[in-house]
Formats: sequence, structure tokens, C-alpha cells
Amino acid sequence: MKSSTANLPTLPLASAVMRWPALIVLLLSVIVRRDANAFQTSFPKQHHNSVFASGDKVIGSVNRLLLQPRRLSSYSTSSSQLFGKQDGEDSEESTPEDMSISDDDTNDNNGGEGNMFTTKVWPTLKIALPSFLVGGVATLCFLFLPLLSDYYDAFSGNAGNFYGGESTSKVANSDGGSSKSNINNVNQPVILFETILNDLNDAYVDDVDIQKLFETGVKAMTASLDPYTEFESRTEAAELEESVTGRYGGVGLVIRGGTNLADASDDIALEPIDTSSSAPSPSTNNKKQPKNAFKKPPVAVKDADDEEELDIIERKRARRKSMEEGVRVASAFEGYAYDAGMRVGDKLLAVDDFEITPTTAVDEVRNHLRGEPGTEVQIKFLREGVGGKVNEPQTITLKRAVVHIPDVKYFGFVGDPHDGIGYIDLSGFASETGREVRYAIKALQHGAELLSMKDGETFKTDGDGNFVHDPTKLKGLVLDLRSNPGGLLTSAVDVSTLFVPNGSDIVSAKGRGFPETLYRSKTDPILSPNTRLAVLVNEQTASAAEIVTGAIQDHDVGVVVGKGRTYGKGLVQNVQDLPYQTALKYTVAKYYTPSGRCIQSTVYEEGGRGDDLLASPEERGRARYKSKKVADKDRKVFYTAHGREVKDGGGVEVDYKVEPDKASPLEVILLSSGTYSDYAAEWSKTHELTDKFRVDEATYKDFQRFVEKKQADGELKLEVFYDSQLKELSKKLKASKFDSSKRVLDSLRADIIKDVKKDFKTYKPEIMEDLEQNILARYLPDSMLIEHGLAKDVQVTATAKMLKDGKEFDKILARDNNSVQERVQEGLLSSIAGDSSIETASAMKIEPKLQTRWDH
Repeated sequence: MKSSTANLPTLPLASAVMRWPALIVLLLSVIVRRDANAFQTSFPKQHHNSVFASGDKVIGSVNRLLLQPRRLSSYSTSSSQLFGKQDGEDSEESTPEDMSISDDDTNDNNGGEGNMFTTKVWPTLKIALPSFLVGGVATLCFLFLPLLSDYYDAFSGNAGNFYGGESTSKVANSDGGSSKSNINNVNQPVILFETILNDLNDAYVDDVDIQKLFETGVKAMTASLDPYTEFESRTEAAELEESVTGRYGGVGLVIRGGTNLADASDDIALEPIDTSSSAPSPSTNNKKQPKNAFKKPPVAVKDADDEEELDIIERKRARRKSMEEGVRVASAFEGYAYDAGMRVGDKLLAVDDFEITPTTAVDEVRNHLRGEPGTEVQIKFLREGVGGKVNEPQTITLKRAVVHIPDVKYFGFVGDPHDGIGYIDLSGFASETGREVRYAIKALQHGAELLSMKDGETFKTDGDGNFVHDPTKLKGLVLDLRSNPGGLLTSAVDVSTLFVPNGSDIVSAKGRGFPETLYRSKTDPILSPNTRLAVLVNEQTASAAEIVTGAIQDHDVGVVVGKGRTYGKGLVQNVQDLPYQTALKYTVAKYYTPSGRCIQSTVYEEGGRGDDLLASPEERGRARYKSKKVADKDRKVFYTAHGREVKDGGGVEVDYKVEPDKASPLEVILLSSGTYSDYAAEWSKTHELTDKFRVDEATYKDFQRFVEKKQADGELKLEVFYDSQLKELSKKLKASKFDSSKRVLDSLRADIIKDVKKDFKTYKPEIMEDLEQNILARYLPDSMLIEHGLAKDVQVTATAKMLKDGKEFDKILARDNNSVQERVQEGLLSSIAGDSSIETASAMKIEPKLQTRWDH
């Protein structure tokens, strides 16, 4: 397809633009040469001596020299002479009459500032300025001529096919062949992208948002590489920075609400569905209706099986519910908004002078809550009270601060505190994670020591009177990394140093443009060798959390506990700041655990439009990376410090298997739909929380009635897991006019709902526990909620029991030095590194270092 005709006149211009820099360079060179020759003067040596030797005669000597007729020097004058003169030269040639001047004229000429500029500064500038211009133009030509050449080729028809194959419009060469594509650099795709944006901006049928088009194109480009390479817009870059630092300026509130409530395309009254074909009644929606909403009778959905119309109605119903809910508090951080009195479920009405309306997006409210630390913000809110009443609006003034989002959500003891089994809940890896974990371990060690002291016993002291602490009183530690998505690589290294021996390798990283880097512990671990360590993981434990898990497993300083494997993300991303407060997050390297294995479970390859021939036309139209799981047969064997076999290419496999509580379909539906929290809001209107609160039988039955009502009103779909498949099959059956089969499908939908409801009885204890946690969440901070849930966490309970007993722990980590030495001698360790030198170094050096962990 031809390019826009608007570009055709630019071809002669492009050709001219490519030639004028050379003409300017030639012209300026002639000027410089002429001026240099004009200002060169032959200075006899004795004249120079008189100029710099006698004090009172300097001026006269110089003036005499200036009045000599200019001529080309009979010998070469150095550049230092040209630029080192004490006085300047006149621009006109002197005549013999000019040789006789009075002393008064001489003094006047040297005394004026204008003469000083003329005689000293101006000649230097006349030589330096053209030289500077020549150098500048030459530099610009060197930088931009290749780009101009690419522009010329792109619009002159000389460029080949962009995709590297034969061009559809072949240009014959002199030898009778056809030209091949030469668009293999960065400049030419940039030219093409710029041209497309300009054409769309100038000639598209409707107005377009160039910024939105650009972001769409760039994000599609990065999405063709892997799921972690992303272009971050201004807002996304700020959120990314916040997640990395774990800090922001605000009041410590997490809020929830609608994101597109002001969308004009949905600004239509929601009409009730009437499948009985009776006359529909006006909507009971308390939302203000548009002026012309009921000028003509509302049209009911004539066919309840029309899936598209039902989808529209469901979206409008969800939008109406979101508007009624408004913007509410989802979480209040301890030490900030929680301590000031804010609670989960509070409905925000205004922030300072900014009123929150039903169509206000949650992002707008968040932006008003945040601000410069130290400034005050006034929040107006409603809290639903006891007895079904709504209290009067309350107003609270909070001072903004640098809110630190802790990654250690909770630490304490599990089971009987006197057993000395500690627990740390670690949810991420921000910049302060290492310090937080260190503090938690120290606190648990100190607490265990206090609990082990007998009545009347005091802390031991040394000769100087300093307290001597005994870290061995902490018998076991559970590090909970379940559902930890990772974070900073350096923070993972900081946490690992708390557990592995001094001088041990922790992780290494290497990429095509990433320098080979090895991270090694340089401090002694703070966890005592006598403290049994267990790392609790699941399939959502990823990235930096896997680095810590892999280091602990490879050094045999702890046992990995869970159901199966971790996520398997062995890639490292770099965040590059870009102009206009944007950023690019892209994959730069793979990381390797101390044994030399890369735990990346998925191989990503660059994809693009049309790469997958088996995909649907819609899928082929979207650029997407290609991926495949690492097959078990391709996984290599590696060895830990004590000779245990571990494998790469599939995440970190657990050492001790403990199955978690299985979540039923009904539990997942109730949680994802927000039904638990909706009921908790209703419960709080008629109940007060007591110290011995538990969900009893009456509360559970009331909750079942609540779910039944939401399902009957169409606000909750109990068949949601299968809804898309049922809809698709229903459309196909309707198109084929298979009425009997469609009736069977409707019966199947009803049977699915009935089966899901059976979970109320089958999983009653689990649902009651979930309901209890959601009710407590409206009153208690996160740390107390985690502590409350630990007692019924089967994985934590089983891990604590294993650490307390110690037999299974010691059996898993039993030392086998002979087998390790045999493998080293047979060269097995060197073979596990494959082609990576960094893996070989880590694998060969790791075994003797690991021995120090047990030499105490």
C-alpha cells in the first residue's frame, strides 16, 4: 500500500537536506582559512623580546608592530603564537603614512575599553568562532546524516521490505537482480513508527489520542517478549517506584471503589428483566436518571437467552452496585490511619474540599489522600452503626507522613510459646526487608530467652556487666513465603545473609548485556545453628522469594515445606527511568542458586503477529510472547552441600510435603465476589464484636440466606466458573436451532448451582472460618488477623510440629560427606553447570564453604 501523498513532496527536500551540511562545512573551511591567513603576521624575535622585556616600552613596541604592513609570514607561525598575542591587530591594512603617530594617539588607543576589545578579544573570536562552528556542524553531520539517509531511503522507494524478505515491489539492480531489505537497524523502525503516528494523527477519520496510541503500540511490543517486560506510564511508574521502595506520602489507607464509573457509554438507566412479557415497571434504581430516560416506555429484554443483552445488563447492575457502595476503606495500616480511628468499611464522603460523588473514581480519591509528608488532610466519612442505623458523618484530621509498608506482616510464636517455635510472615522484598527480618529474628530470640527463664532467674552478664543473650533458646523458626511475589534482588540477598554461613555464595546473575555478578555473604548469620529453620512455600512463591528459598536449600541450613514446587521465576528485571516520568521494566539476566541451577520453569521466546498458526484470528492479531514449560527430561541434576539431589528448570521443589486445606469452589466464589465482606458489613449493623466472638450456627444459617438472596437477585452467580463455557455453548445451540439440546443445557446450569450449594454442608468448618475472618477484619488490624488464623492453618501447624520433634528435620538434612567427595572426584559437580562458567564456579566452590555452617 502506498504511503500518504503528503509525504511525496518531501523527497526532493530530503535529498537537499542530505547535501547542505557538506556545503556548509566547505564554506566555513574556506572562511577559516582566509581569516587565519589574514591574521598571520611575521614577528621577528627581537620584537617579541622588547614586548615582554621592558615595562614602559611595551605599549609602544606593540603599537609599532601593529602598524607594520600585514604580509604572509616567510616562516610558519605556530598556533600558540597566533592565540598568544598580547594585543590585537587592525582589520585594515596600514599605509606608510600610518607609521607616524603621536604619543597621545597611542595612549588614547590603549586606554579605551573599545580599543581593548578590538585589539585583544575580537581577533581571537574571529578565529575561534568559525572553528567552533565548523566542529559543531561536522559533529551534527556525523550524528544525523545516517538518520537523514534512512529518512531519504524510506521515502524515496529505495528501501526494501521491512520484514527482511523480498519486497512486494521489487526494484531491479544493475545486475538484473532485486534489492533486498536493508532495514535492519533501530533508526528505520523508529521512522516507520513515527510516520504511522503522524498519518493517524493527521488523517484518521476521527480524533485520536496519540499518547494512548503510543502506549498501546509500545505495550504490545514489550508483550511480545515475556510477561515481565513492560512499559510503565507515568502513573504505573510511580506505583512501581512505590512497590520497590515500600514508601509513599499519605495517611496509610487502602481504599476500594469503581474505576470507570463516569464512563458515558454506560450512562443509561438499568431496566429490569421481565421474562414473563408483562409491562415493565420503571427502575427502582435510586441513581439520578437522565432527563430523557423514560420519554418512551422502557424496552424489556424480549429473549432472556440473548446473551449479549444479558451481559450488558449485568455490567450495568455491577456499575449500579459500585455507585451505591461508593469509595470505602479496604484496609487501615497500623501506626497510621488505623491508630487514628479509621476502620475497614468506612465510606468516604469528602477529602478536604473534594466531595466524593457516586461517579468518583477511586484513583481520584487516592490522589487527594496522598501528598507532601507533614501536611494535614481532613476526611469526612460514614460508619454504619449498631441497630441498623447509620451514624452521622464523622470528620477526622490526619497528618500525612512517609508511610512505610512493612513486608513482615507478623512475627510471633506458634503453638505453645514455651516450645520456642517462632514464625515470620514475609509478604514481599522491598528496600527495608532485610532490616525487618533481622529485627523479627532478634525479637523472637529475645522472647524465647525470656520464656525459658525460671522464676527469679535473670539474664547472664559478662565481666563488663553487659547482658549475654542466648540465641539457642529459639528452637525453631518458620519463615512463611507463601504467595510472596518477590521484589528486589538485593533485598533477597540481605535476607539470605541472615541464614547462610559467612562467605557463602547466595545467588549469581548473568545476561547478554548484564555483567556477570556473584552475590556472597560477608557477615555471620544471626540464626543459631541449633535453631531449626523451615521455609514454607506454595506455587505462588516467586522471584526474590525463590532466591532465598534456593540459597537455604542449597546450603542445607533449612528445610523447604509445602505442597509441591514454587512458581519458577529465574529472571531478573531492570527498571530504567525514561523521559516524561515514565519507565521501562525489562528482563536483563537469569539468576542461579548457589548449586548452579536456574529455577526458571518457562522458556520465553520473542513472538509476534501471526506466529502461532493454530491460534484464532483474534489471537494472531495480538502480539504475544511464545512460551513452553521445561520438560522433566530436560531438567538437570544438581547437589546441595550435603549431597542431596535438586533439579533446575521447575522452581524449587519442597523437601517436606504438607498438603494445604483444599478450597472448595463455593469458597472461592464467595471470596472473589466479595460476598463475605458484604455480609460482614450487614452483620456489623446489628451486632457488636465481643472478646469471645465466634461464628455460631445461627450466624451461619443467616449467611446462607444472604447468599441465596444475592443469587436470586442476580447479584451472585454460583455457576461463575463454568459461565463462559455455558454461554458459548448456548450461542452455538441457538444458532443451530437445537432447542431440545438447549433445554438440556439449562438443566445442566441448574444442576451445577445445586452442586455448588452442597458445599455449604461439605465445607462448613472452612466457610465458617472464612466468614469469621472477614467479620473480624472490620475491627482488627492485619497482624491480629494473621495471628488469629495461624491456629487453624494446617501447614503451619504441621511445620511447627516437625521442627519441635526434630527427627524428620535431621533426617532430611543428614550430612553425607563421603558421597559429596565421591561426586566431586567423579566430576559430577562440574557437569551440572552446563555451558555457564558462573554455574561451574559456584558449584565447585560451594561444598567446602558449606561445611562451616556446622563447625560450631
